[in-house]
Amino acid sequence: MRLARFLARWRYAALPLVVWLVLTIAAVGAVAALERASRKGLVLLFNHRVEVTANFVTGFVDDLIERQRQQAVTYLSGPSITERDFSRAVEGLRLSTAVLLDAQGRVLRVAPAGALPVGQDLTGRYPHLAVAVRQGQPSVSSAIIWPTQHPPVVNSAVPFDTATGRRVFAGSVEITNGPLSPFLSTAVPRSEAHLDLFGASGTLIANNQNNAGTLEPTRLDAELAAAQRGHQQGRLRQDGQWWRYITVPVAGTPWRLTGTATEEYLFAPVANTELGNRIAVAVASATGLLVVAAVAHTRRSRRDLHRANTQLGDFITMLSHDVRQPLSSIVSYGHVLLDEWPDLDDEEKHRYIRRITTGGHRADRIVEEILTLSRLDAGAITAHPVPLNINRAVRQAVEGLGLDPGYGITITANDETIAYADPAFLQLILGNLIGNAVKYGSPPIDITVAPADDSLNFHVSDHGEGVPPQFVDRLFERFARADTGVATTKPGTGLGLYLAHRLATASNLQIGYQPHQPQGATFTLTLPVTDPAAEPRRTAR
Repeated sequence: MRLARFLARWRYAALPLVVWLVLTIAAVGAVAALERASRKGLVLLFNHRVEVTANFVTGFVDDLIERQRQQAVTYLSGPSITERDFSRAVEGLRLSTAVLLDAQGRVLRVAPAGALPVGQDLTGRYPHLAVAVRQGQPSVSSAIIWPTQHPPVVNSAVPFDTATGRRVFAGSVEITNGPLSPFLSTAVPRSEAHLDLFGASGTLIANNQNNAGTLEPTRLDAELAAAQRGHQQGRLRQDGQWWRYITVPVAGTPWRLTGTATEEYLFAPVANTELGNRIAVAVASATGLLVVAAVAHTRRSRRDLHRANTQLGDFITMLSHDVRQPLSSIVSYGHVLLDEWPDLDDEEKHRYIRRITTGGHRADRIVEEILTLSRLDAGAITAHPVPLNINRAVRQAVEGLGLDPGYGITITANDETIAYADPAFLQLILGNLIGNAVKYGSPPIDITVAPADDSLNFHVSDHGEGVPPQFVDRLFERFARADTGVATTKPGTGLGLYLAHRLATASNLQIGYQPHQPQGATFTLTLPVTDPAAEPRRTAR
């Protein structure tokens, strides 16, 4: 029996619930696809940055080889090479070790003196020297690790022609104190990402994390070396974080450059946009559930079918315009941030993010109004008046609207004015009355709080075109919107004044309207200045 009653109750909601579910899944899928696309774009951008840095390293090596060639041609092209000429060539490049070879790869000169015997053939010992001697092409070695305590070096060999035949000038640069690490640190600061330059055997040559002292591989370097075998790019997890990496060969060398960065750093530019999109989907989904509930209730209540269908149509129309508008602005500004992020300065980025936040707040306020009305209709809200500083309450309501600084609002009220009202109810009432003046009126907007016998009168006046006379009788009705004047050009739910009227009624407050002279509209609210606890309180029902 209970199952039958349950099925009978929910069969009216089955179809709209399915529609809601399909639309929600589609929205979630669309947002997920957008996030994947934006993150893929950021990964590609990072990969391109590493590739550009690899090209810079190639240029750095080419410049070193060219300077080495110029020194060799200047000082080492004569028929006989003196010790003084060889020392000048070595010292001009600040090489830690150097050697001059003849066309057969035999040692002619060496620095420091005596490190190698003159006449020894080095081509069989060092492959990069063999390439320079036999093929006549400049060549760069991988990292050379000495068996002694000497620091590791990188050696470059440059062939050049002389009157007596080809010679090869080869020199070594210390890795630890060399220019490669500072060069990589300049290309990508260490706080943003890791850049590691590896040799052919996997030896770490330089990186942007160690600019002085002994260059030692980190645990991340070891993880990368293992993960990169056979893979040019990918992701790995270390210390609770996901890292993205890409390996790019350095042209003209046996080296490879690896760039790594945490996904948190890579995806930071779109984090706020993704959060805004998710909030938008959540708000739309919650609003859709309210629509499903409204439709189910309407289908169950056949005796009120015509009236419920009319309200549902108005409700859907409101959702189509007023909820969709802030959600659309969130998505559009999110696309702008994604497409133009590198070209935007910080002020523009902050402005777009503020607009996304404003759209989210507007959608949240609409949902809050709908939820409050649902509780009012169910009689689930009762006013609890307490003494309040009305001047402070009015200023909080104005601040809650998020208006631009300098907007023309004037507040005239005594700093110590006290009246009795429910704090939450009063904020909703004041927010709707002032927001209505801002939306449909024109500045300046005058807010006046004045005592009158045993009550306090609140007036909010604007200088717009006012309420059309034929619409005054319907001003506080549900979903009521004028079909002439400025109201037709402004988005609105038609719930603000209705909600304010319902809350005022539930609080035993008087709310009204009167034309403002010479033009505009004035809304009034009367608050008691004595404790109404002795009087019977009304509920929303």
